[in-house]
Amino acid sequence: TFLGEGDLHDKSFDSMEKLAVYELNGVLYHLENHRMMDHRRRARCDESMSDRRRAADMDGVSYSIRMYPSNSFRSNYITNQPAIYASAIALVFVFTSLTFFIYDCLVERRNTAVMKSAEKSSKIVYSLFPAVVRDRLFKTAEEEMAAAEEEKRNKGGIRSLVPKAVSSIVDTNSSDNFKKVTVATFLGRHDSNLTTGDDSTAISGSSPPIADLFTDTTILFADIAGFTAWSSEREPAQVFQLLEALFKEFDTEAKKHGVFKVETIGDCYVAVTGLPNPREDHALAMIRFAQNCLIRFHDLTNELELSLGPGTADLGLRVGLHSGPVTAGVLRGEKSRFQLFGDTMNTASRMESTGIRNRIQVSQKTADLLVAAGKERYLMPRSDTVHAKGKGAMQTYWILPRSSKRRGSSCSTNSNESHDEYNGLRVSFGDDPADSGTASHSSSTKKVGLAKDKSMVGSQRGLSYRSTTSGVGQIDDSASWKDTGIKNGSDEEEGALQPSQLVQRLIKWNAAVLEKYLVKVILVRSVQKQKTGSKGLTVDKDFSSTLFSDEIAEAVDFRHFDRVTENQFASIEVALHKRKSLQCITKEARQELLEYVTRIASMYKNVHFHNFEHASHVTMSASKLMNKVCSRDGDSSSSSTNGGEEKKSDKSDTAISRQRETGLFFSTFGISSDPLAQLAVVFAALVHDVDHTGVPNAILIGEKPELGAKYNNKSVAENNSIMVAWSVLMEPGFENLRACMFGTDKDRDRFRQLLINVVIATDIADRERKQKEQARWQRAFEGFSHWSDEWDNKKEAALSRVDVSLKATVVLEQIVLASDVAHTMQHWLTFMKWNERLYRELWAAYVSGRATNDPTVGWYEGQIGFFDGYIIPLATKLKECGVFGSAGEEYLGNALNNREEWIVKGKEISARFEKTIRNNSEAGDSEPNYWTSH
Repeated sequence: TFLGEGDLHDKSFDSMEKLAVYELNGVLYHLENHRMMDHRRRARCDESMSDRRRAADMDGVSYSIRMYPSNSFRSNYITNQPAIYASAIALVFVFTSLTFFIYDCLVERRNTAVMKSAEKSSKIVYSLFPAVVRDRLFKTAEEEMAAAEEEKRNKGGIRSLVPKAVSSIVDTNSSDNFKKVTVATFLGRHDSNLTTGDDSTAISGSSPPIADLFTDTTILFADIAGFTAWSSEREPAQVFQLLEALFKEFDTEAKKHGVFKVETIGDCYVAVTGLPNPREDHALAMIRFAQNCLIRFHDLTNELELSLGPGTADLGLRVGLHSGPVTAGVLRGEKSRFQLFGDTMNTASRMESTGIRNRIQVSQKTADLLVAAGKERYLMPRSDTVHAKGKGAMQTYWILPRSSKRRGSSCSTNSNESHDEYNGLRVSFGDDPADSGTASHSSSTKKVGLAKDKSMVGSQRGLSYRSTTSGVGQIDDSASWKDTGIKNGSDEEEGALQPSQLVQRLIKWNAAVLEKYLVKVILVRSVQKQKTGSKGLTVDKDFSSTLFSDEIAEAVDFRHFDRVTENQFASIEVALHKRKSLQCITKEARQELLEYVTRIASMYKNVHFHNFEHASHVTMSASKLMNKVCSRDGDSSSSSTNGGEEKKSDKSDTAISRQRETGLFFSTFGISSDPLAQLAVVFAALVHDVDHTGVPNAILIGEKPELGAKYNNKSVAENNSIMVAWSVLMEPGFENLRACMFGTDKDRDRFRQLLINVVIATDIADRERKQKEQARWQRAFEGFSHWSDEWDNKKEAALSRVDVSLKATVVLEQIVLASDVAHTMQHWLTFMKWNERLYRELWAAYVSGRATNDPTVGWYEGQIGFFDGYIIPLATKLKECGVFGSAGEEYLGNALNNREEWIVKGKEISARFEKTIRNNSEAGDSEPNYWTSH
């Protein structure tokens, strides 16, 4: 491109100058970058060029050309491709390296998972089978792997030339095939094509059974006495909490004593000694194991009562032992396990079933082995003969505790002190085998076995009763107020009332239950930015002349649906589930809560039924029902609006979460998100019978006319209980507790209203009140088919206007009503226990002249009428309202079962009640001694 005359090159390219000199004939004789030469070379070059020019001038013309690159030249020949190629190669390298790194991590992760799975499988195998069986299983697995490799090598070889019939014969008689069994086979996998020459394996379609005969073994059966009735009063999680804690301790003891755990059948623990490794002292080892298990059982049940509720410490352990030969092996099939078979197993089971709670019963064979080992001092013959099914009459023996307190192999070194191994736990060696729950209070035998420190001891069958208020059967009340964590100025005063050990445990447990609900109240208040811990609340003093039964509200105010509040409560439930924020109650408030429960306990009368133990039972039942209502994992959270059936939709997670929040609120009528209402119900369950005198309202009005006049002869006992409980709560010493319970005066008034409604509702003898309560229930649930009717197809604004107050109020009343008579809707033995106590309370009032009606007249018919007229309709309400989930069906089913069983056994039981009471001249005057004067 011609740019013009003159030197027009781009100065930026001066460093790249090229010089070319041509002679006349056009021959290039010099071409070099002139500017890149050093000064000497440039001088020589210039001098040479001058000489040539002079020569050229003489001979002809020469030319010199200075050449420079341009931008267009550079754009054509200078490019970024090398950098691009290099970068691409680097990226491919990095990607490949990263891929291999990720792959390596995934392989490592999978290997870790496989190893963990292998460890778990190994642990399962180790727990299911003895060492000898495990070794045989592993050896068989190795043989199977070797057989599989051999089969692969032979496949397609000479075996393919053998006729199929001949090949099958060879396979049938192959020793490798005969041993082709793995752990998976033992756990239920069967190869239908696998056959052997052995008849048994040909029938089963698997390998030969792993089974052996062990001639010298001792088998133990240990069953929890009273467990079935106890579990009917608890939530499933609590049942498994008890079993896991107990069986874990038994497993630990088994390892210490070389005992092999066979299995657990429900609440029965089965173990054996003498296999897989034979031992001569198998009977003695099992005796020591049983003794330690009995001690650990007592310790744990007492510890767990604080978390699992009243009655836990009253559970017993019934132990039976028998020695002899047993067949042991792996019974294959689905969920195969190591099993024991034979007459020894059956006899050991009979030793347990015919035994007595907190006793160890052994057969004659086991006793002979102990005598041979020089341990006859352990034995005490049972005076009566045991008639075992399939065995006839049998002579059995009780195991006596060791003279010194020993755990495992350790023993006391102080020869001057003799500690009973079952210290504080008393049962007798009674001769009545049916007396499995009643202690015979003999001074010579009161400490030879285990008994609970109960103030009232009823038989396991609920048919007999003995008071332990005096004499040898007196419970140990030496514990002071300090054991409850309360500093009481009267602790050292002579004649001061001290709580029995039973009441001490109940006080702590009730305080713990109330604290759980109180934590919810405080957390909700803190999340909603309301003031907590203020002592500026006004004290409710205007109640001394109040007629609480006239203050029953048609519906206590419940908040309407609010999305923000639901989200806040959901976060609180998560925190509580993770056991966080449990220290939000001040130390002073917690101490006052314990003192308040103790005050309430001291105000309960020493009567047979309406006492503090029954109030604790009602509290436990109310808490169970409330937990059913408040469970955020219930059906309402996961079901759609169509009657609980799942809807298949493409809704987002947010939409599903919002639907669940809405469903939970309306399925529980707002109760699940109202911790103050929850606290009020459990609080009411605790105080609803405080200061009850053991007689109905009709008699109480005659005995205390001033009390009847004060409350207008309506629900006198219930009004009085509210008055007592509320007046104590308003005392100056409980200001920290009130500050935690009530953020404002409005909260206090609402709590008081809920307390009045649910406590007055327990007066089931007031027909007028019952009719009003039934009318309110009908108004609340008239035309009600499902909780989704309240919110289905409604917009957010419409949801906030739905009033659930009436439904929530009547449901809370039903919770306390059902809890007050929960024993009728629980296990048969629980029903018998409290039915007998109510019978005795009415009998005590009758023989003392306080009541005119003899309870022995018409007791059988009266219970049937009570079921038909009150219990079954109440249980039906619990089921139909849909709030309680499976608990509604459970309560109704138990009520129907108890009614049917009472129809069959009720007449005999009523006759036994009457016979037992009339034969005991002191029964009418004696009352359970919960408080002892010191």
